[in-house]
Amino acid sequence: MVKAARVGVIILGRPLTQVFGDWIRSVRRYGTLYVAAYLFDLVRVRRAERAEGFDEQFGTDTATVVYPLNLPSVGHEDSSEVHAYEAAPAWLIREILGSIPLQPHRFVFVDMGSGKGRALLVASELPFAMIVGVELSPELHRIAEENIVRYRSASQQCTAFSLLCMNAAEYTFGPEPLVLFLFNPFGRDTIRSILAGLEASLNATPREAYVIYANPRFEALMRGAHFLRMVKKGGAWYRPWSRYVVYAASSQLAREG
Repeated sequence: MVKAARVGVIILGRPLTQVFGDWIRSVRRYGTLYVAAYLFDLVRVRRAERAEGFDEQFGTDTATVVYPLNLPSVGHEDSSEVHAYEAAPAWLIREILGSIPLQPHRFVFVDMGSGKGRALLVASELPFAMIVGVELSPELHRIAEENIVRYRSASQQCTAFSLLCMNAAEYTFGPEPLVLFLFNPFGRDTIRSILAGLEASLNATPREAYVIYANPRFEALMRGAHFLRMVKKGGAWYRPWSRYVVYAASSQLAREG
């Protein structure tokens, strides 16, 4: 899908010069194996977003892959820990949340690495007590704030949002029952820190909690966490962006471990 325009050649909705520049910088940062992966991701995400039409339906800006190297505020961070932003498909979020037995207005939804806020908006279709987004990049954080204002849906059941611009590893969990959502947002060390914080919080204040990990690159960390128990998994191995696991967490399991 390439077309000519007065501003130059457009590929997948982006100027050719930008696509080429991002590709070169990505290969330099992530290695030669990223040569094919970069273009594959652009095509895959573009097609998926056009098919689902989430932003078109709600007038939001949650699509488009954003790489850390294009974010001045975080481009200098450790590349293995700061992953690119990609919106989780709305249908996938709905499928996962629909499988969890949530009591209305009791659970808090926490999206670590919330980016432009797609997961936050979809989660607001359920009766959560609060929806929290934690994002390191000020640029993506501001877009998420704008999306919260723009979003209007007849099915929205929660309008209590709290968006925090901070390092997710430093987030302190509240005392409420919670659903923690992760869509391949970080590297191994950050995931490990988040799990340690969650375990400490559950031990201090026993309550129900679920951990959702979509595109679970470091799932071994959760399998090795004695306070977590897998309750559901889905998706195909050859489509990692649609794979997910759901774990139940409890302070009781932590003490018995």
